[in-house]
Amino acid sequence: LHYRSHTTTVSRTAQSATHTTMAASMTASALSTRAFTGARLGKTRRASSSTSRSAMVVRAKQTDEATVLAKYPDGGPVFCVQVDCHMGTNSTGIVMREGDEGRPVVSAIRPGGTAKNKLKIGDVCLATTYTELVADPDNKTLKWGTPTVGWFDTEGEPYASSIAAMETNSATLNLIMFRPE
Repeated sequence: LHYRSHTTTVSRTAQSATHTTMAASMTASALSTRAFTGARLGKTRRASSSTSRSAMVVRAKQTDEATVLAKYPDGGPVFCVQVDCHMGTNSTGIVMREGDEGRPVVSAIRPGGTAKNKLKIGDVCLATTYTELVADPDNKTLKWGTPTVGWFDTEGEPYASSIAAMETNSATLNLIMFRPE
């Protein structure tokens, strides 16, 4: 995924605060993959070497699938889409920007991306799946935790948090989208 954000009317101080908020909301997975190469909210600065990675991890607001599907029923302008991201979320070809309500909006679909013919420019992301590594004492093979998939509702959430949630998916990116007519 590649992202664009409106920063033309934002002061440098606001850009720094926005970037700090974005960095704080990323999960360890998103930080380690460096998948945010296209997500620039102004000049980027590296976190100081004294900042531990665990201090930057923020737990996503957990919403179960039944609640999300009840809130956004499939039909009409609302639809569910499943996008393959086995080769990383950048392989989807989705380019997003921050919409008027802070929700991610599709601004382009790159040719050859796995989202081609599934999304259109202007589609708004209402909810996305995220993957969280949960400590599991019975799991002896995955030392970082057991991957657990949940749903993230983008309503009222910062744009950067929505993007960070999308970036945590490693096999399939599930989205509930709204297509304005």
